[in-house]
Amino acid sequence: RSASGNIISSAPHSGSGEWEFIGMSALYSKTAPYFYFSITGDVELTAPTLTFGHTPATPGASLMSSSGARMSGTLTLGVAIGLPPAPELGTPYYWKLPKNEGNVFLMDMVGDPIRTIIRLNHSTADRFPRGTVITLMFSEGGTRVRDNGYIKLRDNEDFVSVPNSSISLISGGASWTEVSRNG
Repeated sequence: RSASGNIISSAPHSGSGEWEFIGMSALYSKTAPYFYFSITGDVELTAPTLTFGHTPATPGASLMSSSGARMSGTLTLGVAIGLPPAPELGTPYYWKLPKNEGNVFLMDMVGDPIRTIIRLNHSTADRFPRGTVITLMFSEGGTRVRDNGYIKLRDNEDFVSVPNSSISLISGGASWTEVSRNG
């Protein structure tokens, strides 16, 4: 994003069949620290690279297909803080995780770990895209993630956190399904 907040975009690939660098020069924004490229066909794609100054990026490619792909190398997920709903909302069981800030959430219970989660990001505008995997990490014990029509847990059993435990869920759009748990 530019200093004014406008999105800076790059030019599309020319279709030459040769290597081309598609990228952008931009100021770093702490409010939206991610890059977005829309891929609508089969391409050879390098791992995302961030360089400072005018040092050229060095490509190293593997096939990324519009029908599926595999990346190799380190994939780093963003980590964000998950906070309980504000008391004045009157919805203590409906949690809103910060969308577009990460896939791993350090759940901060604000000194009261005896809480229950029944829904995650229930408003349409706040929902994570279908297929998004998130992990909720709990440093304290006692928080319950309740099995219900919106959060489908293994063997229909609630998850209750213990110190240093976690649960991973995959989004179905309006609902979540357990992938794994520990603790």
